[in-house]
Amino acid sequence: MDIHQQIADLQAAVTRLEGEAARLETELNQIERELDEFAARYDRLVTPAHAKLEAARAAIEDLERRRYLERIANLPPEDEPARPLGFTPVADQYRRVWEDPRPIEPPPPSGDRPRESALPGDPETRLKRLYRALARRYHPDLATGPADRDYRNKLMMLINEAYAGRDLDTLQLLAEQPEGVNPDEPAAALRLRRLRLTHDDLARRIENMQAERARLVHSDLMRLKTEDKLARQRGRDLLREMAAELEAEYQQAMIVLQKLRRG
Repeated sequence: MDIHQQIADLQAAVTRLEGEAARLETELNQIERELDEFAARYDRLVTPAHAKLEAARAAIEDLERRRYLERIANLPPEDEPARPLGFTPVADQYRRVWEDPRPIEPPPPSGDRPRESALPGDPETRLKRLYRALARRYHPDLATGPADRDYRNKLMMLINEAYAGRDLDTLQLLAEQPEGVNPDEPAAALRLRRLRLTHDDLARRIENMQAERARLVHSDLMRLKTEDKLARQRGRDLLREMAAELEAEYQQAMIVLQKLRRG
């Protein structure tokens, strides 16, 4: 297939992918915004009640453990009996309830590095070596006439653009072109290569956004949000009901805790 036809076909594919990426990005932003709003309402209504209940349960567990140890106080302190089945230390309960999840470490900065190439040696050295070789071959000062100068100017524009972008692969492609080649040919090859890179980057981005969308749609938070929406359609407020149930459990837990403290 002619290279210019390849460029046209690939450009059309890139345009389609750009539209799909823009649509997915808009959809993701909408989903995230709705989930953030619902999470804020959950934190306002349900989280405080849940925290109170967990604190009361932790206090009950601590007192029950102390009562258990008191009943077997005849054992030496260093021979503390094995924990009963299902027992979880209060410290572990506290960490589960109160501590934040481990933060995600950001990726290291990429810096301003030349793109990788199949050429051997240090990337910076290869970049400079190729640029100097091409400049010696195509510099306009070496022109033998106006037509040759125009030809060399066009190629030096491509060479300088690739060097400024620290693009080893592009410089290598230009170095592989025979002398006297039409500047449009390496320019078309560069255009095709860049379109392929853009196409592949868009395809990966779309795949990542689709995976993120699936994760959000099937998350526990989305499930709860959907249940809340259905409850509202029936005139109920699911989150307030959850907070009320947790408050009732908290009151019952406080009764148990008071009995333990008296006993």
